[in-house]
Amino acid sequence: MNRFSNMKRQMKPSDAAMNELYAKIEAEQPAVKSSFMLKRALPMAACLLLVIGGVLGYFKIMDGYTVSIEYPTTSAQSDGKLTGLPIQHQLPERITDGPQIAADRLAFFSLEDFFYQADVRAFALAQVTETQLLPPQYDHQSGRLQSTLEVIEWVYGQETRNSFTLTQPLYGENILLSCVGEPILLREGGVYLLPLTEYEGQYYPIGDEDVLFELDERGNIFSHSSFEEFAAFDGQPYEELVEAMRKIVRGNPLLVQYQRFARILRDEVPLAVITILDDGRPGSAGGSPYLSQRARTELILRQGSGQKWQVVLPEGEFTINTMQGFEAQAEKGGRYLVFVYGNEYEFSFEANRAARINDDGTITPLTEWNSFSELAGMTVEQLQALMN
Repeated sequence: MNRFSNMKRQMKPSDAAMNELYAKIEAEQPAVKSSFMLKRALPMAACLLLVIGGVLGYFKIMDGYTVSIEYPTTSAQSDGKLTGLPIQHQLPERITDGPQIAADRLAFFSLEDFFYQADVRAFALAQVTETQLLPPQYDHQSGRLQSTLEVIEWVYGQETRNSFTLTQPLYGENILLSCVGEPILLREGGVYLLPLTEYEGQYYPIGDEDVLFELDERGNIFSHSSFEEFAAFDGQPYEELVEAMRKIVRGNPLLVQYQRFARILRDEVPLAVITILDDGRPGSAGGSPYLSQRARTELILRQGSGQKWQVVLPEGEFTINTMQGFEAQAEKGGRYLVFVYGNEYEFSFEANRAARINDDGTITPLTEWNSFSELAGMTVEQLQALMN
């Protein structure tokens, strides 16, 4: 290695470079399990500065927490074909006239977004058998709609249960809809194709502020969405949407059993086995702490080849930053499997995307929600076989 390379390795990155790197890592974060309820429950501070208001939309809150939804409540089977309730094939005013994307939530613009931009655990084709209104869980809510559903088919995921419940928060007049986004409510008797995430053993629908796939009385899909890719399915048999979902999974078989790992692999982030050489030094970027440690590259499973992360990992020793405080600190002498982010100045990894390599060669994720969660107990060699 020439002396110019050595000089570059010893350069301290500017605050601007570190802030740029940290911002990129933040932008790539998935919808983390531990923050799911906060995303739906706590509006941004900026929203609180706005005039409080909103529309009730599909529902009307009455005394005693009852709910009235102005739709039929029975569905039918037509010549053995699966059908749902009659649907008003028009979008709510809050979607067509108001802001569509809130500042503090993840919007979905395509089917692939559900698979790669959020922690979707399953897609269920299911019918709502009962709805009930629950008291608010937080002060800014008007209540919660809990729906019980019978499963017709698990279209995606490893689930087996025959029924489940979903909870949707109702904000009503307690919060401006452009801040959080009022969900499109499920209807008793309705048949839906639902993307689901899981939090503390309970299912929650994803993306129901902008899109909700519902079968009408002819068995065709209505997306309740103004986004072009979803609206293209409107009026089509629901099987067309199911096939589009399965096509995505066929294109990436890892999505069946190793969903979180498959998502980050698609981003083509560098992946390597490293050994930590010292206890590190604390630093800060963008107001968030990190630990800067010396490391040595043991094995590069993949260099960065994506549009966002064209990172070339060095061989031998280099400096790497742990970008999630010190609660998941990499220990001196430990070997780790990490997805590495970086730029020309610095390399970093995030604890939710790192695993410890044990003495027997198996891996243990550093955090509960982790890109390697579904791979815990595997060896690096077994993981390599999955990638090939």
